[in-house]
Amino acid sequence: MNKVTISISIVFVIVVSWIFYLTNFKQDSSLTVRYYSVGELSDISSQIDKVKVGGYIKPNSIIISEDDQLDASFFVYQNNDSVKVSYYGIRPDLFKDDAEVVVSGSYNNSQISATELQTKCASRYEGDLKNIEKI
Repeated sequence: MNKVTISISIVFVIVVSWIFYLTNFKQDSSLTVRYYSVGELSDISSQIDKVKVGGYIKPNSIIISEDDQLDASFFVYQNNDSVKVSYYGIRPDLFKDDAEVVVSGSYNNSQISATELQTKCASRYEGDLKNIEKI
C-alpha cells in the first residue's frame, strides 16, 4: 500500500472511532432535550432540568406583570391537563389565548420556568404558498 491509502485509512478509522465514541459512550445530557406532553408532566413530581412542552395557551390565563412587561405567566393545556409556565422575555406576536405554543425550560414544583417560547401558526402563511409557481 502507498502512503495515500494508509493516510486515508487512518483518517477513516479515526472518524469512525470518534462517531462510535460519541454515540455509545459519551453521555452528555446537555445535548438533548426530551419533549413531554402536559399529561406526562402532571404525573411527575421530581425536578427536570431540560424539558420541552407543546400545547395551547389556556384562555384567560395570561398574566403580565405591571412592573415588568417582560415577566409573564400562563397555563399550557392539552386535553384536560394543564401546567403553569413562567416566562421572562419578549413574547412572540402571535402570543394570545388558545395560541399553539412550544415552551422549553426547566420543570420544578409543577411549573415550567421557560427560557424559550415559540408560537406556531402554519395556517398564517398557507395562502402565500398556494401562489408559488412550480419549478
